[in-house]
Amino acid sequence: MPRVLAALLCLVLGFSSPALATDSEIEASPEDSIDNGFGDLQLPFGQVRAGETWKFLTENLRWAVDFAGRINATEDAGYTNQDFFGLDMHKVVSTSKRDIGTMLVQLYVDYNSDPPPGKNDWKFRTRLLFFNYHLSGRGGLNVRLGHILIPYGLNLPSRTPGTLRQFDTGANLGLKVDWGTSVNGVLSNLNYEIALTRGSGMDYESQNDPYLISGRVGTPSHLPLAMGISGLHGKVLKNGRIIPRTRIGVDWRWLGGPLDVLAELSIGRDSHEKDIVNSFIDVSWRSPMEALLVYVQGNIMMNRGVADRDQSWEKLSYLTLGSQLALGTHYWLSADYRHEITNTGKPDRVRAQIRYRFF
Repeated sequence: MPRVLAALLCLVLGFSSPALATDSEIEASPEDSIDNGFGDLQLPFGQVRAGETWKFLTENLRWAVDFAGRINATEDAGYTNQDFFGLDMHKVVSTSKRDIGTMLVQLYVDYNSDPPPGKNDWKFRTRLLFFNYHLSGRGGLNVRLGHILIPYGLNLPSRTPGTLRQFDTGANLGLKVDWGTSVNGVLSNLNYEIALTRGSGMDYESQNDPYLISGRVGTPSHLPLAMGISGLHGKVLKNGRIIPRTRIGVDWRWLGGPLDVLAELSIGRDSHEKDIVNSFIDVSWRSPMEALLVYVQGNIMMNRGVADRDQSWEKLSYLTLGSQLALGTHYWLSADYRHEITNTGKPDRVRAQIRYRFF
């Protein structure tokens, strides 16, 4: 797997000429555009009117203070609530000649009424915190540093922090974000990102030397039909335990007017002991004014022992129905219902969330 990722890196660097990307392609780049709709309804932001004194700080700055309250209910365990508030900020750092890079800051405080054993009710979280430096003026070659999204499958273009609607990245990889660096860019016919990260997720931890090498190469995401190929290899640190993990995946997106279809298929291995096959599909519909989003998701996760390949696969599958409603500029209402299709006894789950973004 490291050799495959290295080959992908050599391939994309060979095509990283600044002249290959047009202005429209740079604007459509999922890496730096907060308006990309590859996920939920567009998150609203406020803008700062740039003055001459603080122009270098306020120019091209978009921000919001984010508040949300969520209720989770299951058939057998009553309900719990989760809340968060924090700062969501996006800034393009520029000179009079060109854009130098993009900074994204998402710093939050979360509350969980039923935290995992040994964890506090309140927790500070760095969701995303990075600077993406443009080595080439046209976006063909960039270096991202900080707390970044792991470039794998449908996770790469996601701009859905804190929403109920999520893809299968967490269940498949064990984490969605990680501390580290990546090389990324937008070329005339493809987007790419190759990353080396710590492997510990939300918090930077070096216990047992975790690490992740990950990458994705795909066609431009603003096209009606887009697809990508991803790879991941490393050691994930989860709850104090190291899990060797390898994945290879493909993902697709088809956009037909208000209808959006997303799909991902991954194969791999965990701990050198289990073969893994995970598949995911998301079909969503947006209202003409993009105030309402309705979606259905299907997720199938399968595993079997490497030494027991004559045995049948263990399967776990879910069907999720959800919706989002934007009330004016500042308020969001969201709800979803998840039902297990397989018969392992997992309870049905209902969630509801109200969100307010002040700017």
